[in-house]
Amino acid sequence: MASPRDPGLAIPGASPWRRFSVLALFLIPTLVPMALLVLLPMVQVLLLGFTNLRDRNFDLLTLGLTPDRSSASQTTQLGIPLLVTPDSPASKAGMAPGDRLLAVAGSPVTRPAVAERLLAAQQRAARASGSPLQFSVPLEVLPGAPRSTTRSITLQFARPPFDWTPRPQRDSSSVGLVGWANYRELLAPETPPPGGSFLRVLGITLLWTALNVTAQYWLGLALALLLDTRVRGAMIYRLLLMLPWAVPVYVSAFAWRFLFNAEGGLANRALVWFGASPIPWLSDSTWTFVAATLANTWVGVPFMMIMLLAGLQSIPVEVRESARVDGCSRFQVLWWVILPLLRPLTLTVVLLGSIWTFNAFNILWLLQGGGNNVEILATRAFRLFRDQGDHAMAAAYGTVILLILGLGAALTQWLGRRRLEGDLG
Repeated sequence: MASPRDPGLAIPGASPWRRFSVLALFLIPTLVPMALLVLLPMVQVLLLGFTNLRDRNFDLLTLGLTPDRSSASQTTQLGIPLLVTPDSPASKAGMAPGDRLLAVAGSPVTRPAVAERLLAAQQRAARASGSPLQFSVPLEVLPGAPRSTTRSITLQFARPPFDWTPRPQRDSSSVGLVGWANYRELLAPETPPPGGSFLRVLGITLLWTALNVTAQYWLGLALALLLDTRVRGAMIYRLLLMLPWAVPVYVSAFAWRFLFNAEGGLANRALVWFGASPIPWLSDSTWTFVAATLANTWVGVPFMMIMLLAGLQSIPVEVRESARVDGCSRFQVLWWVILPLLRPLTLTVVLLGSIWTFNAFNILWLLQGGGNNVEILATRAFRLFRDQGDHAMAAAYGTVILLILGLGAALTQWLGRRRLEGDLG
């Protein structure tokens, strides 16, 4: 007999091997690629948050050579001793720490500073050429060798190997782990970033999410209740109300930006016509927040409306009619009958809306023209990635956002399950 918990896989009369074959044929080919597509980017973001990856070392090219600046080494009369990075082009060419550098591409080396300058110039030339640059480096063999000879080695620039040793003070000359340095900088930066501290931005993000999702839900529910009535032309109304969702977001953002323009925007013109003073919609942080909330609510209401309308139409008409027969008013039917029956759907749409709004930086970014009057976590992460080229810190912000949303989703599901168990009990 089929189990009520697993009716699909409990095939009557089927052997365990038959059930496993159904699972292998239909579920595994779908779940494995989905898991890989979800897990691989998440693992990559988590890893990047513990590195020092930035634009300045993303395309770093190296030979693995560093002049030895120790006091004993600088007294050497013949050439400049070198420090050789393991697994670098120099190491793979047979060079060892202590080999002495005599010249770089024909230019003689007399001091460690000269060697550093010549190597840095060749590195810049290699980076500018778009392809690895090769040049000869004459070297003197180590002192104490049976026969001291000078040899030339041709080295090719390559990316430095990733250093898996955590070093919080790692500079841009190498790429590797920095431990928790990015998260310490995120929570307690040495210099306050534009837009405020992390806690301030987190508070603005939570307020932004709560206001937007609340307004979207109740406006969507009101429109869904209106469209659920049997009126002529309901299909046309649905299509018209779907337009904000169908229009590309950047078009909607530009339209609202024009609407809230300080000089000739329709909003300020209407205020002046009614005798009020113009409002600095996009130059004041408070009014920018209000304008962005209105715009984002306008964009998000159609989704809520369509989902809630589908939920309303799934409620049997007899349930509402019986409540009306028992003497309930329209408001009582809505509050005590319709909303409890919509609770599972409400939990889902509010959770989805919260996740989308928490990460919805596009309206804020486009409405402000890239400004930071109003900053949420998503806009700060995007600013770090695009404007500052700080991939590691942007990944750290992405990890924090993921943790916050994951905990919020788990808490919401737990509370919804407890409420459902309480209703059933």
